[in-house]
Amino acid sequence: MGAAIGGGLAGLTAFGTSWFNLRMARLQHKVQEAEATRQRRFESLRERREPRTQAYAEFLDVSHQVEEVLGNIEARPTASTRLRELRTLSARVAVTGPQAVADAADEVVASLASWLLANAARGVTVGDTMRVEASLKEFTEEARAALEDDGNDPEPPVSPPGR
Repeated sequence: MGAAIGGGLAGLTAFGTSWFNLRMARLQHKVQEAEATRQRRFESLRERREPRTQAYAEFLDVSHQVEEVLGNIEARPTASTRLRELRTLSARVAVTGPQAVADAADEVVASLASWLLANAARGVTVGDTMRVEASLKEFTEEARAALEDDGNDPEPPVSPPGR
């Protein structure tokens, strides 16, 4: 009888151990899948970051060049030419994304075009100049946020066991 009980306990222990090992293997598999997904996302973001950086830098460079010549009457043809170039660069920014940065780039182009039209028609107001400055600041902030995105979702809060 003792041998039967001992054999039963040994079988129960073997069953418990194999069940525990199965759970651990499943958990390890889930963790590995999550890590592989995170790694793929990180690589994708890294591959997008370089073209975005270049597109954003070129856009900002030309934006600032246009802004510098806005008040210079002799440079008005240069500003118009640079504005056309800026529209082309805005399209490039729209392609590299994300949408928030593309929208901010469109606002920079619109504010600079509005400034040039106001200067030709009625004279520039403080509001026109402030719109240009605000749009450039917004573009810079959106571009920085897009480049700093590391692809990790915010960690969910860990709840205590039993809840």
